[in-house]
Amino acid sequence: MNGHDSKFDTTEAWQAARRWAHALLFDDWALKALALAISLALWFAVAGQRTPATIRLRGVPLVFLLPENVEIGNAPRDEVEVTLRGTKGALDALNVRNLVATVDLRGYELGERVLILTPERISMELPEGVSIEDVEPDRLPLRLERRVEREVAVEPHIEGTLPEGYEIRRIQVVPDRVKVRGPESHVEALQKVTTESILLNGRQASFTVPQATINISDAKVVALEPSVAVRIEIVERQEERRLSDISVEGAGLRPEAARATVTVRGPRSVVASLRAEDLTLKLERGEDGAVRPRLGGPADIVRQLEIVSISPKSLERSN
Repeated sequence: MNGHDSKFDTTEAWQAARRWAHALLFDDWALKALALAISLALWFAVAGQRTPATIRLRGVPLVFLLPENVEIGNAPRDEVEVTLRGTKGALDALNVRNLVATVDLRGYELGERVLILTPERISMELPEGVSIEDVEPDRLPLRLERRVEREVAVEPHIEGTLPEGYEIRRIQVVPDRVKVRGPESHVEALQKVTTESILLNGRQASFTVPQATINISDAKVVALEPSVAVRIEIVERQEERRLSDISVEGAGLRPEAARATVTVRGPRSVVASLRAEDLTLKLERGEDGAVRPRLGGPADIVRQLEIVSISPKSLERSN
């Protein structure tokens, strides 16, 4: 009896094991297949991120570290192409827009140089596991020059035309010279600098541009004073007119004639309406004993006029 029971228990255990194995393999097979697929995908993804890879970046800004008081006199290219090597995950995480390639030139002497660009000469802020494999171009011609300063004249850049009957009497620039800085050959070649455009169109009165920006066409040279003040005096067009029979007055003097012919210059509208009776010629003796003529008459008219000539030339008679 005991032997029969033992054989029966073994058979039952074997059958239970077969049912468990069958259930393990075939029950809910769809879920098990999905789980297997997900596991395989994750494995491949992780393995792929660790796979070595390279990327080639174009247009990486190139920056130079220069010795003190030294500048680059020529115009080398300011971008390079860089090949980076690293894991795919690390390369995918790069923010390529922020990458800058830096070259240290602080050990170089002045003069014409050829810079050899190797991965070892280029410095970039890269994450661990990413390195520079190649740089293009691999050679750059450079001209290293002293940085110098000097003063140059400022010329205002005037554009446009004044209305009919008006003209510029004077242009004043303050300061009329500014200090510039740059590579020696560029600074020495610069004869003058100009201001930004100053428009005259429609102007009938004097005006001031308090901060006219300095404009230098050579990008290698900078102005240490970025702006100047420009004063443009606009007047009505000047004309001359000769007036006869003008009364002569002299305080304590004895004029040779009581009348004189005077040529005056002033705004066209003022000169055109002048009459001899509007003016007098006053002779005044200065502290030095010399006699100086000046115009008399309505103040608003006289202040706009200047004497060009007087006839007769000598209006003073000896005592």
